[in-house]
Amino acid sequence: MEGRKVVVKWYDARLYPNMHKLDEALARKMDIFDSIGYLISKDKITVRIAHEITDSGEYRDILLIPSGSVILIDELVIKK
Repeated sequence: MEGRKVVVKWYDARLYPNMHKLDEALARKMDIFDSIGYLISKDKITVRIAHEITDSGEYRDILLIPSGSVILIDELVIKK
């Protein structure tokens, strides 16, 4: 799947500033993000995707996502 265009659904950390009662704190949730890009690699620690890839194979704007935060990785099907 490396080099293919994918969507990665993953949990990201969230900060809720100020004071909160216990019930309010327990109601807070982590955000789920959908990130789209070209899969560079995935292993036990990191999933790497790039926003863009050149015709010579160079990547631009690389995003590192902790593997433990990944919910799913789906390959995108591009119709021509």
